[in-house]
Amino acid sequence: MKILSKLAAIVIAVLSLTLCTSFLEAKSEWIPKVWLEFLKYGPTKDNLPDFSRAGFKMGLKEIPDIENSQNKIPIFDVTDSKFGATPDDQTDDTAAIQSAIDAAGEAGGGIVFLPKGRYEIHKTPDHGFLQIRHNNIVVRGEVENGLNGSKILKSTLHLGSPGKADRIYRLGTVPAEDEGRHWTVIAILGSEATKELTRYTKSVMRGSKEVEVLDTSNLLSGDTVIIEFDDPLIDPKKPSPDKVDIAAQLTYPLKLIKAQTDTFGKVSKTISWIVKIEKVVDNNRIILAEPARFDHFIRYAPRILSFNGVKGVGIENLNIDSSWKGGYRHHKPFLGDDGKIVRTAKEQDYLWGGIWVSSASDSWIQNITFNNLTQGVIFSKSGYITAKNLAFKGLDGHAGVTIAQSHGILIERADFFARLVHPVSLKNFASGNVITDCKTFYDGRDDNNATDAVIDFHGLFPYENLFDNMQGFYICPGGDTSVMPHSGVRNVFWNIQAPKSMSCYTCELQDEFMRTYDYGNTSSAKAETMYEYQPQGFFVGITRKGGGVVTVGGDTLDKKNRWIRVEGLNREGIAIPSLYKSNKSRRADYVQIKN
Repeated sequence: MKILSKLAAIVIAVLSLTLCTSFLEAKSEWIPKVWLEFLKYGPTKDNLPDFSRAGFKMGLKEIPDIENSQNKIPIFDVTDSKFGATPDDQTDDTAAIQSAIDAAGEAGGGIVFLPKGRYEIHKTPDHGFLQIRHNNIVVRGEVENGLNGSKILKSTLHLGSPGKADRIYRLGTVPAEDEGRHWTVIAILGSEATKELTRYTKSVMRGSKEVEVLDTSNLLSGDTVIIEFDDPLIDPKKPSPDKVDIAAQLTYPLKLIKAQTDTFGKVSKTISWIVKIEKVVDNNRIILAEPARFDHFIRYAPRILSFNGVKGVGIENLNIDSSWKGGYRHHKPFLGDDGKIVRTAKEQDYLWGGIWVSSASDSWIQNITFNNLTQGVIFSKSGYITAKNLAFKGLDGHAGVTIAQSHGILIERADFFARLVHPVSLKNFASGNVITDCKTFYDGRDDNNATDAVIDFHGLFPYENLFDNMQGFYICPGGDTSVMPHSGVRNVFWNIQAPKSMSCYTCELQDEFMRTYDYGNTSSAKAETMYEYQPQGFFVGITRKGGGVVTVGGDTLDKKNRWIRVEGLNREGIAIPSLYKSNKSRRADYVQIKN
């Protein structure tokens, strides 16, 4: 009995210690209030947005595992004599690879396989670029297995000369064919043709998914569609900051000023949202797969259009490299020793590009290394695409990932080794996009070429986007005054570790996480209100490398006002390290998706 008593006492002591340790561990974690409010009220009014459906097939299905697929997928080997690509021979391979892509398209889809080696793309200005215009085409390189399950990329697409010097527009404002930035190593170019399918008959408030329409006969559950809205107040011929409706809602409580001519002008007259239909309920009602991200008033004449872009396209397991020689200067030409222009500013900023994606959905980009490029990957007018396991390496350049007029794009695990001006950039009405688990491998700003470890918002009010569980980033937004504010409402910055050095738009607030060059037009005209250019933004669990201090609004205090929500600055141990994953784990499993 004495032995049993001693054993019991030991067990009780161990249990007590375990419970105490668990309690202390639990106590060290903290749960943001904004998360609890979201669980209670959902993405309504001024609560957190819902980000549960970003990515390929809204994250409800995995990216196809082609290597282990049981289905017989036709393979188009670019080195086959029918196509004639030869790696490592220094001759241009663009036409040969394009013929394999076209053959796959004509066959209804397939794998365009590039055996290991280097393939020359656009070796001279007379050669072309690779383009994908059909569904279900996967361009795939060869890999070898490395240590710890890593993949060693053995196939390289090498860009030999810069893209065509066509005109550069605001992304998404002209057809892709007219936009100079689409001349990249490989471009996904879906049809931009649309057809009106039906119209709303009743306003829909933020957070709601049910829509009443004139007729549902042209709609199907699982369809991807475009919902388009017109601002009833904007007069493109006589734009005025006092005659604006949608932009005013999506930048509230910021007061627009006369200099912001594009924000309340022609380019903002009509905006769109790419979304899926979860269910057709009856002849006059549908359920959207995502809740409305702002109030869809009937005065905006909301109408549902067909989305006719490409689907099921993949680009994977590739090195994308170029002959870019370096010496980058942001928006400036590269001059020789004689003072003459060697490379124009346009070439340096835009014409050494890796991947362009326009009018595409339910597609993916994975296991890609961008090396010695000044522009990595651009998404325009696209939705529900996953881009993961990306690496940006080599010489300094302009931009890594750029998202414009796109929705539901998931950027997951992007590592930035090369110094870029805009590692991640959002612009032009982009919404519902998720950037998560990304990391910079450099610190501090280079004043010579303006490269920095930053999140960029570039104007025309991108709204309700999530930056989540990231290391080495702070906010240094750009864009000219005409497209200000840099961003729209309710962007979320969650569990982000800021870099040690934050000197963008240097001012007296050296530790400030959110910056702008235009704080003179904020309510106080002082640096303390720079955050107003991130209206209704959420800053939760922001810390800093090396244990340094980070501030929002000049201090470290929690805030809840009409401008922003701030919780847990410089506080470790957030109980929800990834808002995206927590959103995703709680979403409904019954959403219907078309294969």
